[in-house]
Amino acid sequence: MERYSLNHLFRTLGCFLLCVMFTATAFAQQKTIKGTVVDVTGEPLIGVNVSVKGTTIGIITDIDGNYTLEVPSNSTIVFSYIGYQSQEVPVGSQSTINVTLKEDTQKLEEVVVVGYGTQKKVTVTGSVASVTGEELKASPTSNLTNAMVGRMPGVIGFQTADEPGGGSTTIRIRGTNSLGSKDPLIVIDGIPDRDGGMNRINPNEIESMSVLKDASAAIYGARAANGVILITTKRGKEGKPSVSFNANAGFSQPTRIPKMANAYEYATMINEINPGTYTEDALGKFQSGEDPWGYPNTDWFNTILKPASPLYRVDLGVNGGTEKVKYFVNLAANGEDGLYKNSANRYDQYSLRTNLDITPSKYVKFTLGTTGRFEYTQYPAKSAGDIFNGARRSFPTSPAFWPTGEPGPAIERGDNPAVTCTDAAGFDKQKNYYVQNNISAEVKIPWIEGLTLRGNASYDIHFYNRNLLKKPIILYSWDGINRDASGLSASAQWLSSPELTREHSEQTDWMTNAMIDYNRTFGKHTIGITFGVEAQKKHYEYTLAKRVGFLTDSKPELNLGGATNQLAEGYSWEESRLNYFGRLSYNYLERYLVEFVWRADGSYRFPKSERYGFFPGVSAAWRVSEESWWKENIRFIDYFKLRGSVSQTGNDALLNADGNYDRSIQYLNTYGFRNYGIPFGTTESQRLYPTRTPNEKITWEVGTTYDVGLDFKFLNNRLSIEADAFYHKRTNMLISRNASLPEITGITLPRENLGEMKNRGFEMLASWNDRIGEVEYYASFNMTYARNKILFWDETPGVPEYQKSTGMPVGSDLYYIADGIFNDQAEIDSYPHWEGTVPGDVKFVDYNNDGVIDANDKVRSDKTDEPRFVGGLTLGLNWRGWDLMALFQGATGGQVYIMTWSGTIGNFLKSYYDERWTADEPYKNGPRTYERENQYWANPNNYSTIFLRNANYLRLKNLEIGYSFSGDWMKKAGFSKLRLYTNGSNLFTIDGVKDADPEARSEDLNSYPVRRVINFGVQATF
Repeated sequence: MERYSLNHLFRTLGCFLLCVMFTATAFAQQKTIKGTVVDVTGEPLIGVNVSVKGTTIGIITDIDGNYTLEVPSNSTIVFSYIGYQSQEVPVGSQSTINVTLKEDTQKLEEVVVVGYGTQKKVTVTGSVASVTGEELKASPTSNLTNAMVGRMPGVIGFQTADEPGGGSTTIRIRGTNSLGSKDPLIVIDGIPDRDGGMNRINPNEIESMSVLKDASAAIYGARAANGVILITTKRGKEGKPSVSFNANAGFSQPTRIPKMANAYEYATMINEINPGTYTEDALGKFQSGEDPWGYPNTDWFNTILKPASPLYRVDLGVNGGTEKVKYFVNLAANGEDGLYKNSANRYDQYSLRTNLDITPSKYVKFTLGTTGRFEYTQYPAKSAGDIFNGARRSFPTSPAFWPTGEPGPAIERGDNPAVTCTDAAGFDKQKNYYVQNNISAEVKIPWIEGLTLRGNASYDIHFYNRNLLKKPIILYSWDGINRDASGLSASAQWLSSPELTREHSEQTDWMTNAMIDYNRTFGKHTIGITFGVEAQKKHYEYTLAKRVGFLTDSKPELNLGGATNQLAEGYSWEESRLNYFGRLSYNYLERYLVEFVWRADGSYRFPKSERYGFFPGVSAAWRVSEESWWKENIRFIDYFKLRGSVSQTGNDALLNADGNYDRSIQYLNTYGFRNYGIPFGTTESQRLYPTRTPNEKITWEVGTTYDVGLDFKFLNNRLSIEADAFYHKRTNMLISRNASLPEITGITLPRENLGEMKNRGFEMLASWNDRIGEVEYYASFNMTYARNKILFWDETPGVPEYQKSTGMPVGSDLYYIADGIFNDQAEIDSYPHWEGTVPGDVKFVDYNNDGVIDANDKVRSDKTDEPRFVGGLTLGLNWRGWDLMALFQGATGGQVYIMTWSGTIGNFLKSYYDERWTADEPYKNGPRTYERENQYWANPNNYSTIFLRNANYLRLKNLEIGYSFSGDWMKKAGFSKLRLYTNGSNLFTIDGVKDADPEARSEDLNSYPVRRVINFGVQATF
């Protein structure tokens, strides 16, 4: 031991001496460099990164712009600063190096897309949030909306489901602003409301996305009250052809699956409902698993879902061109498999986008864009809701498959989800074909400086085909005796014979507009004028045909079905719009700025007397930091701008009772057919009857928005903050007055423009960008808080104030307030209670103190399933070819109601089993075992707070790590860029819901789960 210690000491001393020698040698080869860094005006720059190229040696300048640095001889010093162009200076024989950094004019001239044009970011007077396509494509998803949340202030969203081919995120701009349609207007390459929306746009083809939230949206008039999202796709750049290739593949899996009671636990609870149903021996066999025939223990979710489902995306693009012609072409394919084992669920998409810019002269420019997209989705014959409802309810005491492999019995009507999730029950194949074309021309008038004529036109067509085949499901029951296939008997369930439904729709859209722009600077004054006229028309046709009674499902053709019970139906609709719009802007030295936008909108939805509306918006800004007194006295704030706006916008989208768009004309009488009432001979023929009373005064909703904001940058532009406070009032909302009309009258009134509500809140974006040596890092935090309140709508007379929805958020519900559990009869006798209450039942608060628990004790909650606060934190860094980006996203202020239909009708949640009241353990958090809706507190008419869960959460929404190669070998191999990366989404979540994803909104947990995605990819440019 002593010898080892001496040897170890000698080795340590030897290493130390070698280090000293090498250090001395290194210092002998170094020299001290001093200097000062200033801007072009001679002002010293604080915090400039001064580093030795290719090393981690570095320092930052002090308050006077000075630095002192020990550097190796013959090295190169790099001077870098956010907002300025970097410089590299060889040391050579110099000992003093003074540097003047120039502003990065490209960043100063940064532009954002606004309605019908672009503006320099520094001159924007409204509230506009933006994100680049590069940021969006870091999220591995086939649905663009899933990549938006957490990246921009003012954008609120929650992803309730994530089925391949569906599963989009619900997007709200600054929360809920209406009792009707709450969806923002989507404008793609200048074309509003394109069929197909933005869900399936390839993020690799997006240049930028802007969100208009205040007066900036008023130029879109009657469709802008819920905000506007502008998407601009990529275009070609001058230069030699550049070929880009991006391929990735990975897998998805559920973020969370409900954990259900096992067979022993479920049987134990059934005994609590119906004592003696299962003997102790039976319970022991469920636990031991010794008899899978008589006493199975089935985990239904584990049976139907696979551990991981593959997905992929491939993009091949080329862009380039000359001064006269530039082009961008991208060919893409992506696909993903469903979560089911032997899945009948899959989504595949193939697309081609071509954008051309043709400039025959310096006065004339044409742009053309064509997109073709094919979407193929295959679903099981039963919906995801049916399948997951079956998996949640199916008894763990019943087998999914018998030990010999045959499918087991159904919970009801053929619902064995292990079978219905496959094509054994049929298929639902859907095909969408999109062709979208747009062309624009721009002509600058040479003899009038600043005058430009512009025109745009588009023609889109969308075909949809659905082929739905439903067929009988073959399931097997056991005789309870023979423990092999001889004890099984087959039966056809769900349907007696196959059924085939074919659907087809076709939609054509065209739009054309013409604009005059005049933009010119006169000395210190700059003015901009835009005037335009726009027309848009849509035509839609739908047909459906169905036959039943097929002898076989081997040839699913309509003409092979039975002759009876056929179904054929169809309908069509048209809509048209004509509007005029404009913008007038003025600024003085880009210091004082004002803008007026307007739109006179005409919509087919309203009668002639109400058809046109005028929607104005005014915004102004003051760049205080451009004042001389500011520059002289407040140097630590580099940029400061105050903004304010007021505007009126409209919403002409009408919804029916199901929440779908209502295309009917509300101001006209509508009629339907009945197959009775007029006899001719021995039969009764169809007759027309009125289906609705018209409203001849119907018009659009009107939204009035007030917004104040400020933008400022600190610490030489490294820290930037944008903040807004907003107030939105919505009037003329379309509602029915049936609640205040006694049913005895038998009258159904038309919907009227009577509703009013308000929404208010604030939002912020804070960003930090800096560099330390070779490490470039950044962080940004955005947040939105929005709270809405109904000001007026129809209420039932005599309702207590605490039950009224007026004054509460849209979508708020009534609940009995739970006050714990009755643990014994003494507690029941001393507390107001529901008739028939027994120990283990839920205490309801006697809210009105009348000594009786009844409907008058329900209280309206001030929360809904929509979060009030959402936020996103983005962190990133770049170092020697490595890059890292992480997006954390969270929400607070929402709640979810989870109450499963359980008992002899279906399984219980494992959490309910663990927390339930029993006679042996009476002091638990949950009530006793319930049977269906038989207990008063389990009845869906008696919602109580005991089943409400806090939906606050924080999740790692997105993470990406990549490495970009460099070196001479890349040029030899033909690469200009080569990057390997891995990314993921929804990687982990912190929340209190536990039994479901906190963004899901399914009371009975029957929705397709939100998915986690992990991906690996390569990007190459040639």
